[in-house]
Amino acid sequence: MKIGVKILPLIICLAESNYFICGPDGVCLCDNYNRMDCSNTYFSIREICEFIGNIAKYNVSVLHLERNGYKSIEYFDLQGCDKLHELFLGDNNISSIGKDSFINFDRLKLIDMSNNTLAIYDETVQHTFKFPLSIKILMLNGNLNVNISGQTAYPDLSYLTHLEVLNMDGLRNKVFPVTYRKIKKLHTVTLSGLNGNCNISHLTNVSLQNLPHVRTLNLSACNIENIHAGAFKNLPDLEILDLSQNLNLGFRMLRNISYSLQFTKIKILNVSKVHSTFGMGTRLRKRDLCYLWNTTLTEILLNSNRIQLIETNALIMIPESLNILQVEDNKFTFGPYLLQLGCMSNLEEFYGNFQNTAHNPILYEKEPTGNVNELINGYSDCPFMQNSFLQNISTLKEYCPFFENDKIDTKKDWPKFPKKLRRVEFAQCDMQYSLTSFPIFPLPVYMEYMDFSGNILHSWIGPIGPFPNLKYLNLSRNYCSHVGLQFFDLIGSVENLQLQENFLGLVLSDENKGPFIFIKMVNVKCLNLSSNIISYLPPSIFSTMSKLETLDLSVNNIETWTIDVNTLNNLVHLNLKFNFFQTLPAVLRNKLESNSERLGKQFTIDLRNNTFTVSCNGKEYLKWMVKHAHNMLHFKDYIFHDKTGAALSVEQFVKEVRHLDNECRSYTLIIVFCSIGISVFLAIVVGGFLYRNRWKLRYLMRLTKVKHFGYTKLHNGLNEPEHFMYDAFISYANEDLRFILDKIIPKLEEHEMKLCIHDRDFLPGNNIADNILEAIRKSRKTVVILSKEFLKSKWCLYEFNMARMESIYSREGDNCLLVVMFENVPTGNMSTEMLQWIQSNTYIEYTTEEEGNLLFWENLKDALSE
Repeated sequence: MKIGVKILPLIICLAESNYFICGPDGVCLCDNYNRMDCSNTYFSIREICEFIGNIAKYNVSVLHLERNGYKSIEYFDLQGCDKLHELFLGDNNISSIGKDSFINFDRLKLIDMSNNTLAIYDETVQHTFKFPLSIKILMLNGNLNVNISGQTAYPDLSYLTHLEVLNMDGLRNKVFPVTYRKIKKLHTVTLSGLNGNCNISHLTNVSLQNLPHVRTLNLSACNIENIHAGAFKNLPDLEILDLSQNLNLGFRMLRNISYSLQFTKIKILNVSKVHSTFGMGTRLRKRDLCYLWNTTLTEILLNSNRIQLIETNALIMIPESLNILQVEDNKFTFGPYLLQLGCMSNLEEFYGNFQNTAHNPILYEKEPTGNVNELINGYSDCPFMQNSFLQNISTLKEYCPFFENDKIDTKKDWPKFPKKLRRVEFAQCDMQYSLTSFPIFPLPVYMEYMDFSGNILHSWIGPIGPFPNLKYLNLSRNYCSHVGLQFFDLIGSVENLQLQENFLGLVLSDENKGPFIFIKMVNVKCLNLSSNIISYLPPSIFSTMSKLETLDLSVNNIETWTIDVNTLNNLVHLNLKFNFFQTLPAVLRNKLESNSERLGKQFTIDLRNNTFTVSCNGKEYLKWMVKHAHNMLHFKDYIFHDKTGAALSVEQFVKEVRHLDNECRSYTLIIVFCSIGISVFLAIVVGGFLYRNRWKLRYLMRLTKVKHFGYTKLHNGLNEPEHFMYDAFISYANEDLRFILDKIIPKLEEHEMKLCIHDRDFLPGNNIADNILEAIRKSRKTVVILSKEFLKSKWCLYEFNMARMESIYSREGDNCLLVVMFENVPTGNMSTEMLQWIQSNTYIEYTTEEEGNLLFWENLKDALSE
């Protein structure tokens, strides 16, 4: 009995997936999709099939038996497995299969016999077994016996009339037998040397003629050196052709390949790595691409071919049907062909990553040292490469110039891009440039995705574009340290902006530049600023990004959250790992919660490798963190310390935070109550003092202001300070102005008294309070016309109190305040200060009686003449 072989994998799988233990002795794995995996168990096929046949509850339809060391299969071994749909027996040592082993397998659709030692390609061996007639997918690759010498042939599978997919080894200079024409449903044939053995060498016009129904043909890594011009002509339904990793093929064979593809329905052509990795740089010529013009290709793969140049006018022959072009891992340099990119008028996707890549030199000895086919004469009888034809096509294609004799006018021949291009990838290409202003023509209205990561685009000045519909932009890993204020102005439609692993910290922290860099990026939903040496960000740096959902500020040097989140109404995902945060402000926490509730999305925060200490200072944040532990990504990996600095596990941290209220309550209450008590006492004392001396303080403040900041006091030409400009300053309510104009001014000024009337004599433009204080100080007396309206005016009361203060503090005891009781005023309406003054000083009552009126004016003149 074999036990314990899969115990560890079982534990891992069970912990991480929906698999459960099954099979004999519980060494296999099953899932809810009726799949059983008994690979690497070394249990016999018979034991496993008996288990499946006896335990009907599993209803197994897919069985994996790879890598079990099986050497043969007999009829009795498979009893119980006859209800299977798929059977995988690859990577064993099976050399024989008993007759009628699959006789009862009427449901089997797939059988994998790859990488065994079946002699299925040996003509001298008589095979007694047959695969089930129901088979649709058959994998026989990796069974080619290297000891067979000259007696190889493709097996007769004509009885498998339902066969659709066939994986086999590719035999050198062998033709598929005519019997394969009977397999009319066979649409995919793989002879690749990547997952088996393939050594075809030469493809002639008859090698594949008996596969007329094939739509997908994989001949990768088959050591092909030569392909005849009619090799694929007899495959009219061919749509996908993979000739990659045939290092001896070279580009000169493209002429023959493309010639026969004219007669197919070809959609995808893969000729990646057909040039030696360490050979000289190569050039795509017109003769190589000539017949492509007459094909229906939608995608071409030319990766890993050390392409340096494309012959001028060659791109004119790219078929209009082409949508996708892959030219990764080459070494393109500048040439006129760059001005003809617009000739690919319907190109939608361009992949040019990994240009100028350095390859592992250990691979050199495993590759051919040169490409013989590169030396073939450049002459071609292809009619599509004639200048007259190319010139005519260029005129029919918009933005597709024709250059005769490589003559270029740099003033008018500006780079033009495929007008339907929507995706461009040019990552990790070792481009070292500063991105200055670069106009794009024609307007790239379809462009949605651009990836220029992993280059050395060290300065982004811009603006670039416009790209009115660009959604994804990746400029990460570019060593950039400078961003111009206009760089993003023409790409405001971007929703996913990847800027990680640059040096943007300094420019973003600049208060004069940082807030304006992203001001036009109003549609961004995902922003990645990870690894940018950021220590500070201005509050308004993301103020226009109201649609921002995911913000990544990980792996920086940020200690405090300074960003204003008031406009970030969609922010729900925040990555702050590997920073120096100890707390997050309440405004950010509240914003995340409100956004989450409103949008119906769970907010997430990643704070790994930030340190959190259990203390009363950060109690509210720590409690919030524990409450929302399910929102904290990888919460168990956070760093927690107690007050002494000792490390805490997540369980210990949660426990201590829950006890913080009791621990911090006493100190908090004492501090709060003491602070409140002291504050109230001081407020009462200070308030009482200020209220009691309020007019004195206001007077002294005004006096100080006038002294230090006011105008120089006028002395009417005299130097003595006791001389005044006015005999009296008349203080009155505006409602009593008629009395002042009709009585006071005429009666007093006829006796040559000079009066100060605020409607007439106040200096325009000065502060009212300053004018009042100057009038009182420049007048020998201040006459208050006391009335009910006077008591309602704040400025009248101000004039009274300022005159009272002047009498007390500035006239050496001389009373300069004279009150005229213009009408009977209830004492209850008077302020305390006014009532005290009336009670302790003589005032004059105004009356309209004839005798009393004469006495009033005499008393008033006498009082003002003192």
